[in-house]
Amino acid sequence: MTPDEYREAIEKLGLSQVAAGRLLGVDERTSRRWAIGERDVPPPAQRFLRYLIATGKTGEYAMKKLATG
Repeated sequence: MTPDEYREAIEKLGLSQVAAGRLLGVDERTSRRWAIGERDVPPPAQRFLRYLIATGKTGEYAMKKLATG
């Protein structure tokens, strides 16, 4: 996943970089590093974001579901 694809994915999910970091269990700085290409987005995070988009889920939905277990 390129930095552009990462930014597009979180935008499609309605997430900021900070919220995406929370959803993916990383610090907001890590999310920003992924967005600018300083670090690669790990494959599990890529798959999760793609899954959410493919199933029509929003970032808010995912955050609520993960919070309630």
